[in-house]
Amino acid sequence: MAQRAKISDVAERAKVSVTTVSLVLNGRGEQIPKETQNRVFQAAAQLNYQPNELARSLKTNQSMTIGCITDHIVSGPHAGGVIMGAQELAWAQGRLLLVVNTEDDAELEQSALEMMKRRRVEGILYTTDSMHVIQVPAGLTDLPIILVNCYDPHSPIPAVIPDEFKGGETATQTLIDEGHRRIAFIDGTPPLEANIERLAGYRAALEASQVSVEQDLIPVVPWTPSGGYQATKYLMELTPPPTALLCVNDWVALGVYEALKELNLRIPDDVAVMGYDDQRLASLMMPGLTTMALPHYQMGLKAIEYLMEMSANPEKSKSIPYLTKIPCPVIRRESV
Repeated sequence: MAQRAKISDVAERAKVSVTTVSLVLNGRGEQIPKETQNRVFQAAAQLNYQPNELARSLKTNQSMTIGCITDHIVSGPHAGGVIMGAQELAWAQGRLLLVVNTEDDAELEQSALEMMKRRRVEGILYTTDSMHVIQVPAGLTDLPIILVNCYDPHSPIPAVIPDEFKGGETATQTLIDEGHRRIAFIDGTPPLEANIERLAGYRAALEASQVSVEQDLIPVVPWTPSGGYQATKYLMELTPPPTALLCVNDWVALGVYEALKELNLRIPDDVAVMGYDDQRLASLMMPGLTTMALPHYQMGLKAIEYLMEMSANPEKSKSIPYLTKIPCPVIRRESV
């Protein structure tokens, strides 16, 4: 049986002192350069270094556990990207991520919170499947907490969210850069924070390029394939019709594809199509759907980074931004 790696082994591989390794892996290395911290985390992962958590928790009076309360994110369409990112960084720093998926059950949510308090979690991630405004549940404010994919405008609790405005702007600019000027935005109803911001980014990009914003090019339909189908049939009857269709999400784009096929219009030769969210279906559509990815994994990483700072030094919470917006990257395929 292979001998268990020791902290001195990590220090030797990372070419740092044992003290530096201890500070970094215990979340107290804020004064240590990021490059050095990353080298320590990498060395620990390569050696599969597992600290003695029982001894550490008894010594520090910390549970070495972070709580994560979610609504639908485990069962939602994005495959728990927030949890994957959060778990990776938490594990690298010797923490266990304790996840409870509530499915919007307020009683279960409250029970989960009480259980996490009894277990003395170091902090809590409170995360939602879709980006929207929330009201922070009672009882959360007496622990270090970071909101993920949601925010409370009436609470000072820091939040990590996708930059939906910039995403809408980037998506529209991508189409403008391809030579399109008559670009439709297929909006969704009921209105959510996400599509409101995406639409605002669309308008901003057009205005910056001195392209007029035409309300006829902004149909509002359900967030479904049938909504995209209906919107496309309407849009392609306009004179002149749009040359590019920016969809509020990938499911709407699925209906757009079907309508364009019925109209004998080719993608992207006759009409360019762009989605949003980078659902798994986007890579399976023919042609592959160019779309904007939601940065769930990166949001999970950033949230844990903030919690570690707050846990190591409560005064750090004052310097953490109220809103941290993570960019949504373009995923280029063949539809544009």
